[in-house]
Amino acid sequence: MSSLVMLPHTLRIEAYTPSKAEAWNKLVATSANGPFLFARSFLDYHQDRFTDCSWLLWQGSKLRAVFAAAVAHNSPAPTTLVAHPGLTYGGLVTVAGVKYAELAAMMELLLSTWRTAGFQHLLVRPVPRVFCRQYSESLAFWLHQHGAVLSSRELNSVLDLTKPVRIGTWRRGNLRKARRHSVVVRQGTHEEYAAFWHLLTENLLATYDSQPAHTLVEISSLRDRNPDHLELWVAYVGAEIVAGVLVFQDGRQGFVHTQYISGSPRGKQVGAVDAILAHLIREKPATYQRLSFGSSMLQGAINAGLINQKEGFGTTGEVMDTYTLKLQ
Repeated sequence: MSSLVMLPHTLRIEAYTPSKAEAWNKLVATSANGPFLFARSFLDYHQDRFTDCSWLLWQGSKLRAVFAAAVAHNSPAPTTLVAHPGLTYGGLVTVAGVKYAELAAMMELLLSTWRTAGFQHLLVRPVPRVFCRQYSESLAFWLHQHGAVLSSRELNSVLDLTKPVRIGTWRRGNLRKARRHSVVVRQGTHEEYAAFWHLLTENLLATYDSQPAHTLVEISSLRDRNPDHLELWVAYVGAEIVAGVLVFQDGRQGFVHTQYISGSPRGKQVGAVDAILAHLIREKPATYQRLSFGSSMLQGAINAGLINQKEGFGTTGEVMDTYTLKLQ
């Protein structure tokens, strides 16, 4: 893989190496559209699973953008570059104020580099609107102009925390139920992660015959590496944890995202999950502008029960698109 290519318009591209971590992190921390998940403290925790194929784009001595991508070690398509296989999204992260002509020049330089490296396809989901301080659809337009195919589309439920929240009748009923059963909501301790992970794993196995995307060890490592960005909120009835919500959050980009939501059978009976979500809606608006409830898709179709719960809190739908671009 070529590490350096020069163009007449002074843009240059450099393959990411650990020696560039500080420059990478500084750009992400001040970017228009780079959530904390793009920091190397998050990206590198699962580096044993992927071959990193990320890039830095410079203009003179100024870093203007990074492109987060990798190929999974066990990938059946090693010539497909994925942005990013360890995240739900990836791709180009830029400084604020990048105009379309500059973005297009960056992408042309990346395109040439990927072709030289032998990649056949690019699979990319640009950072969705909810996770961006300064959202732009310029990359989606560039991809369309270059023949990229919309290969998948998911629906994310998003709540605007800057406006009054109108909770639906069914959700209000669950909140009354939680009050009647003296459900107590509070921020979870490190020790309570294990109890919640046990509850979450049992739920996923029973309902979907699946496992959490992260193990307890992995999520604990991510929490320790990114201490300001992961929070666990739990609900108790008496001395028993009956529900939990793990959130990813980024005050600078302005979002809270419910990464994992789960309740025990008892928790479901007493409206414990709704009590946690209502607590987050009340407590987060001072710092955060948007609450992402995540996708409601199951095997390519809408999970009616899941989206109904989210819409009961007043969410609206935003699409998360994935594109496939043929490179050769």
